[in-house]
Amino acid sequence: MVQGSPKYPKRGGKPAEIKLGEAEAQSPKEQAKKKNKKAKAKAKDSSTQPTVGGASQAKEEAKVTWYAYEMFGHVEQTVDRYIELSGKSKDSLKMVATPCIDDHMIPPEEFQVKGELSPIAARVVLKALYVARIARLDVMWAVNMLAREVTRWNAACDWRLHRLISFLHHTKFHAQMCYVGDSPSQCKLMLFRDASFAGDLRDSKSTSGCILCLVGPNTFVPLT
Repeated sequence: MVQGSPKYPKRGGKPAEIKLGEAEAQSPKEQAKKKNKKAKAKAKDSSTQPTVGGASQAKEEAKVTWYAYEMFGHVEQTVDRYIELSGKSKDSLKMVATPCIDDHMIPPEEFQVKGELSPIAARVVLKALYVARIARLDVMWAVNMLAREVTRWNAACDWRLHRLISFLHHTKFHAQMCYVGDSPSQCKLMLFRDASFAGDLRDSKSTSGCILCLVGPNTFVPLT
């Protein structure tokens, strides 16, 4: 606490010494220069952040390029071909949650009877296969399963194909999205794999599958 001042000191005492702050001792020009220097140092420290690997990356939002595989027209053509060749109407294509059907929902005798759509099955399934391979990995398993049955088509396959076409009809505007926002050194190849367990009721076979993707902090591109 200051008891007096340099101009009017307390009687009997020495004038109090008041130390000016560093900012007060500097000229306005020097203060502005130092303020800018501190701001630049603070911005530099906050512009990078460590990652798990110990590297640093810009804290600013990365510039991400995206693109989509859109096959809306081809999906619609697949549905139209099914309607034309099967003789069914689009009203019969109800909204479903998945492109495949649980075999337990199909009567057992349907696996022993030749399907009504056997003559036209290949023309529809192969058109759907092109869609699945290029842009609709969500229906790949259902299409591949039907493709294996083209030469031994049964009534259960009629059920499966109708389910697949119904799903495509109501999701024709779905597209495969890809994002790229990292340099090659930040990306890596990742293989995702899975398998069913005795999914085929006739022979208890399991089906395996995998997908290879290019993955990074701001990158995801399916490759297969």
